[in-house]
Amino acid sequence: ATRRACQLARRALEVVRAKLTAEMSEREAAAELEYQARRFGGKGLSFAPIVGVGTRAALPHGTPSDQRIGEGDFVLIDWGVNEGLYMSDLTRVLPTARISPKLRKLYNVVLEAQLAGIAAIRPGVTCESVDQAARKIIDEAGYGKAFGHGLGHGIGLEIHEGPRLARGEQTLLKAGMIVTVEPGIYFPKWGGIRIEDDVLVTRSGHEVLSDVPKDLDACLVA
Repeated sequence: ATRRACQLARRALEVVRAKLTAEMSEREAAAELEYQARRFGGKGLSFAPIVGVGTRAALPHGTPSDQRIGEGDFVLIDWGVNEGLYMSDLTRVLPTARISPKLRKLYNVVLEAQLAGIAAIRPGVTCESVDQAARKIIDEAGYGKAFGHGLGHGIGLEIHEGPRLARGEQTLLKAGMIVTVEPGIYFPKWGGIRIEDDVLVTRSGHEVLSDVPKDLDACLVA
């Protein structure tokens, strides 16, 4: 069911990405996500989506506004679909203009951190150790202070469930748990980058349930 929720989220974003224009507002993009989620068979979105253009992408829980997509070089979209019972929760950054060297550099740090966090997921490891695997990459790149939240959380019937992937969390991961992995780097006067996927803990390791492209060039809005 969660895998289906991830697929519905991917399909909804694909349509919205194709429809994005410079004049579309954050609020309009959020409404379009809701419509497409229902159009493809979902009960609706898992939560009120975050759509943040440019500097507004630095707001981890920003509410969509009337700011236009064309007012920044990229837009952060955090969304998920309720497939009827179970939830998905994803985040992607979509460049809407030329990809600047700064955006590419920071994005690659966040992506490397996310991949390291995902690779650390397996039964028997602590939630803190998974958080640390990702956080170490961001710390060593010099952006530790710009990553101010935990790496992820459990999802299922609710969008936020246990366990938490965060500092000090000694809960052991078990097969069957599903967690988000969502490192981020945020600068209030510039913007923010977060990449999020949903990951199942399996008996032998993990399975990434979401397959939305996250290569930066593949995310570029035409």
